[in-house]
Amino acid sequence: MATWVSHMRIAEHFIKKDERLNHVRFLVGNIGPDCGVPNEDWSVFTPDTNVTHWKSAGSDTINAEDFKSRYLAAQCDSEKYPFYLGYYYHLLTDIEWSKFYQRKKTEAVYADGLMKDNNFIWTIKKDWYGQDHLFLQSNPDFIFYTLFAKIDTFPNEYFNFFPDNAFTDRVKYITGFYLSAREDPDRAFPYLTKQEMDGFIDETIRTIENMNPVA
Repeated sequence: MATWVSHMRIAEHFIKKDERLNHVRFLVGNIGPDCGVPNEDWSVFTPDTNVTHWKSAGSDTINAEDFKSRYLAAQCDSEKYPFYLGYYYHLLTDIEWSKFYQRKKTEAVYADGLMKDNNFIWTIKKDWYGQDHLFLQSNPDFIFYTLFAKIDTFPNEYFNFFPDNAFTDRVKYITGFYLSAREDPDRAFPYLTKQEMDGFIDETIRTIENMNPVA
């Protein structure tokens, strides 16, 4: 799944284009599917990621269009619409990230490590989230600082499968995660370069825009 800052970068692009989306509802919606409550080692989530990421029964494929048909048209005149649209954008972004990751896994630096070590994904993710930290360090006016990190509470008024405090808790976790560490800009990033992350963001924005999902 795509990183939280990558979701926010995509959200910010659309916030700048459409004043209707300049709201915490849209921003939190963009991290909404990642708000399942984890167990102690984050190996199991409640609700399950199959539920939160709208996967069809017996499939590992995100069915974003089913989500769209159920929620976007029905909520287009509701104050809840920005949240559901953000949630939909998250699902679309994760679909694109899955394609991106599958391509990356064919590269020797990925394939060799994944073949030798079952936990190698955590080495890879250091670069994924390292790029997030570098972006934040270089962009002090980014919406993570100006909007997201200032959210005190965000009650669940959207889905009965999330606990009432699920969104509030995850917003606080993500905020603490990014504020508690800095990245060394001079270290090597063999598993994800800045150019690759920037390219993913740009390509995903174009994909979403071409789908014209805003009602």
